[in-house]
Amino acid sequence: TLGGNIMNASPAMDTGAPLLCFRAVAMLTSTAGSRHVDLAGLWAGPGSTTARPDELLVGVRLPAPPSGSAYVRLEYRRQMEIAVVGAAAALTLDGEEVTAAAIAITALAPTIHRVAEAEAALVGTAGEAEAVGQAAAAAAEAARPIDDVRGSASYRRAMAAVITRRAVEAALARARGQRVGIPASDATFGT
Repeated sequence: TLGGNIMNASPAMDTGAPLLCFRAVAMLTSTAGSRHVDLAGLWAGPGSTTARPDELLVGVRLPAPPSGSAYVRLEYRRQMEIAVVGAAAALTLDGEEVTAAAIAITALAPTIHRVAEAEAALVGTAGEAEAVGQAAAAAAEAARPIDDVRGSASYRRAMAAVITRRAVEAALARARGQRVGIPASDATFGT
């Protein structure tokens, strides 16, 4: 379930990066009362949250969606449960100008997190190739991957740029009213 994924706090979960980009807030309740926690403040590390032992997740609040968004993941096979590398992009456009951007990376650090440098590379641009490339490079630079059976740290870091670029390109296309299939993969963009 969505709630199970959130409270499991896996850095490789597919729902985490999109929820961060959408600025989702967890609604926690206990006998002592309720509180709202943004997901970046909820996830403390792999399998660890800041929820108290007596708290239960009772809901997730999502603000209004941006103009366009996408989540792209790299996996060995479609049936794989978790991403080797993932990136989400949520963009708001005013005409052709990107006025707000949220970029989050998955399976590249102890927690899923947004990359402020990648976001800054896009805001104020029309999403030109250079700006998208800078955002992708910033995401790769922010990656702190591990070596495991699914991929080496160096491979994951290299793929962070590729996957982030694809997510940003798909989000831009959707924000401009174009249809982008799911998954937004290399077949979508021909690269």
